[in-house]
Amino acid sequence: MTEDKDNYKEKTSMKRSPKDRHIDVRFTEDEFNRVLKNAQLSGRSKSIYLHDIAIGHNPSLPMTAEQQEALKGLTGARAELVYVRNALHALPQAERKKLFKRADFMERWLQGVNDIIREWSHIRDRFLDMI
Repeated sequence: MTEDKDNYKEKTSMKRSPKDRHIDVRFTEDEFNRVLKNAQLSGRSKSIYLHDIAIGHNPSLPMTAEQQEALKGLTGARAELVYVRNALHALPQAERKKLFKRADFMERWLQGVNDIIREWSHIRDRFLDMI
């Protein structure tokens, strides 16, 4: 059992170098509250948050609920495309050629593609609005 603990300590110490140096920093009340808020938003402790910023990292925020919904929409649009592709690939080549020569099929095809493109554009715009 102690051998496992020693192996574990050895593995973790190889992953991260020990942090034995520190810097004291003072903030006004407003600055301190802003640091706390930003650390919480990024899902980090204030120490790790300040450390990451100090060494040049830009801590990203976790996805918002709106971003998650946009991602789900993108996944749904992709699934629709995969479904259409699989359905077409299942048909013999001669049958596909017949379908694409029919005006009604092409009209429905283009409408479906346009709907997916509009959904992607809407999702992209939602992500850009959040930046």
